[in-house]
Amino acid sequence: MLERTPTTKAQALLDKFGKALEAGDIDTAVNCFQADCYWRDLVAFTWNLKTMEGRDQIRDMLQATL
Repeated sequence: MLERTPTTKAQALLDKFGKALEAGDIDTAVNCFQADCYWRDLVAFTWNLKTMEGRDQIRDMLQATL
């Protein structure tokens, strides 16, 4: 019973991401994403429908909005 289910894995990632955002730790937050990732912001940070491609664009968005 030590195996982690997909749900617990997803929750662990969201917890890590949330804690990084609360702490203003942008590098840890960005490292929650794969290198070839996308973030579709649906009014969570930018109040616009915007898509960021890759960690660099996500980092830039977080630096501008946190």
